[in-house]
Amino acid sequence: MGWGEMQLIPNEYNDQFRAVDETILRLLNERKLLANGKRYFPTKEIMQEWAISYDMDIPTISWLMHSLNERSKPKMPNEPGELLSVLPIMKKTFVDGFEYHLTHAMQHKNASIVFLEIEQVQGEEMNGHIRPQLLLEVKGNQEYYVRRNGSHGGGGQAQVRFMVMPPLPNNISEFSLGLIPYAAPMETPPKDIILDKEVVFE
Repeated sequence: MGWGEMQLIPNEYNDQFRAVDETILRLLNERKLLANGKRYFPTKEIMQEWAISYDMDIPTISWLMHSLNERSKPKMPNEPGELLSVLPIMKKTFVDGFEYHLTHAMQHKNASIVFLEIEQVQGEEMNGHIRPQLLLEVKGNQEYYVRRNGSHGGGGQAQVRFMVMPPLPNNISEFSLGLIPYAAPMETPPKDIILDKEVVFE
């Protein structure tokens, strides 16, 4: 086969897949009509039952339920816009040997960037890499749309940024913040970049 030739990708779609897909579409439409524009989300206990029954992890189930609740959301800006101020949040909680700090939000013209720090506080040595499968949840007088805006970490620590649109009010009593499990099932795992060359500074 020459470079200029196109090869068709095999597609083994059949009636069995079609029947399953049509059932999914019918149920999606049924749920949309039943919700009538409102947000409905299962409890943690229900998601735990489903995780066992369907051999799925809770963050993936939560991602799916969150996706079903998304309505016609506005397009999230690629850039948050001009920095206007910094909003101190300073909220801390402790869950299963990890401390979670929502430290502050950078208040931009188009959106807020909320900063989360996670730190292992157990006495045991940290041997793994922390992968926060979490999404910030914002509740207030209006609907907020949130997406991940970068993360990094190592050595028992992780930092995650979330973009929130519209920007948060400057009065933190006007909204509440939480974290919910969230992991897209087809999410690409992070690629390891190995730096193993000798470096000399002169």
